[in-house]
Amino acid sequence: MGHSPMPYETVFEITQKPYQWWWPAIGLVFLIIGVVFIRFGPRLDRNKNGNKFGLSFVIPPKPLGWFFVIFASFWTLVAFSLTYSSYLKLVGAYRAGRYSVVEGTVEDFHPMPYEGHQSECFRVQKERFCYSDYEVSATFNQSASHGGPIRAGLPVRIAYYEDEDFQGQILRLEVRADSLPPEAERSAYARNEELKWQHAIQNDPTSDAMELGFLLAAFTWTLWWNIDWQRFIKFYGVNGPPYRRWIEVAFRGFVALCSLGAAVQFWRELSERTRPPQVYWNAFLIAVVGFLVIVLMVKIVEWAANRRRKVTVSR
Repeated sequence: MGHSPMPYETVFEITQKPYQWWWPAIGLVFLIIGVVFIRFGPRLDRNKNGNKFGLSFVIPPKPLGWFFVIFASFWTLVAFSLTYSSYLKLVGAYRAGRYSVVEGTVEDFHPMPYEGHQSECFRVQKERFCYSDYEVSATFNQSASHGGPIRAGLPVRIAYYEDEDFQGQILRLEVRADSLPPEAERSAYARNEELKWQHAIQNDPTSDAMELGFLLAAFTWTLWWNIDWQRFIKFYGVNGPPYRRWIEVAFRGFVALCSLGAAVQFWRELSERTRPPQVYWNAFLIAVVGFLVIVLMVKIVEWAANRRRKVTVSR
């Protein structure tokens, strides 16, 4: 008697993956912000109404609100139409049986790095498949570094779809039952890849200098908050000076905590290990540039606020 073929286990099927609505829904957040600005912004605009308890908007809230509404509506409609139409097309093709099937072992496997930057690719017979966790896709896109099942030499059976718009889209992925990597093994591999990425970031001189530089710039900025707190309290729309005592205490306490947190984080990174002198010098230069950019942004906002205030008074 012959041996029965080893069964395959389905690890992915497109009909079991819901539409990723969160991607176009990002625009709805900004749409709501725009509606709030249009509806309530003019009432709270101190520059327009002279209300001492109002907010000091740098840009008139109603035009700003309309900008958010138009941009967010455009983003939501375009993102939804593109992603949902693709989702319907691929699901429809699978249900109608308009796909090809290839069976064999995974060859030429190139796993995706944990941080992305390149897709995970492999070949089964003559068919090549590529995907990434960082793409919004209705099809299979879970890389090994993020817990996916694909490994070199893995026996698989793949139902895939191709046309002029899509190439090698995996609609169903089956793995031979005796070769499917256990969930614990996949999780351990993904965790190891994450740790390797973190280690590489920590030991990359450029990334290390940028992180130290940004932390130093953040600490310097928060220190500026504490020294010149009356300048920055205006950005929160608080009426004054003079300021109510509890408002002054609360704000100065807030900026002091921000400065303390930035100092602790900077010192923690600084004392973590010894670095080459060039890294410290590069970090210092990055901090100087970052702080100058912050100063420039503050000056631009203050200039815009003063200009709008003058225009309002002249009316």
